[in-house]
Amino acid sequence: MEAESAVQEAWTRDGSRAIRPTHATRPTNITRTAVHAGAAAVAITAVLTLPSRAWLIAIPGAFAVYAWSMEVARRLSPRVNDVLMRFYAPIAHPQERHRVNSATWFGTALLILALFATPPAMIAGCAILGVADPIAGIVGRRWGRHRLRNGRSLEGALGFFVAGTVTAAFALGAVGAGSVGMVLALAAVCALAGALTELLSARLDDNLTIPLVVGTIATLATPLLG
Repeated sequence: MEAESAVQEAWTRDGSRAIRPTHATRPTNITRTAVHAGAAAVAITAVLTLPSRAWLIAIPGAFAVYAWSMEVARRLSPRVNDVLMRFYAPIAHPQERHRVNSATWFGTALLILALFATPPAMIAGCAILGVADPIAGIVGRRWGRHRLRNGRSLEGALGFFVAGTVTAAFALGAVGAGSVGMVLALAAVCALAGALTELLSARLDDNLTIPLVVGTIATLATPLLG
């Protein structure tokens, strides 16, 4: 997720928040980025290899139950929250101490996609989130000059679109989702939708919104493939 702003939230060790002006950008968390991409890769592999829709629902369903159970436990017990935040410190953002974790939102998105989306749509949603989203952050932090909204930059959004189109095209092509022209067109539309969703996602976590928006568009377009 790209997060660049002249005003950043500073978080203390106990989770309290202060607003301070700065021109610095949030540093890249390589571990979080790797886990982000790895989780998407595991999800894509599951779609390609699991024998039935029931398995596709059961696995993200089990993870969603675990994740939301942890979220409830964190709210009920500050001690549990401290323990979990220390355990997940290498991949968690400090502000997630008092917010729903991004992984919880991603697991929720996977469950919803497993329930309602077509397999190619699930693959497209996971591929775009897993690759395009972190690349947008890297590009935005390194080269972002033209600010748009919610801390995003034009350069980051373009990086998202290009990376998302390429990644989704390879993913959809690998499963024989349709002709080359149709796959490229769908990949570009999904990547554009994902980039706009990231840009507009302020109140909702983009680990939830990006896969759902991309998956919905790809599912609606599935009858056109062939």
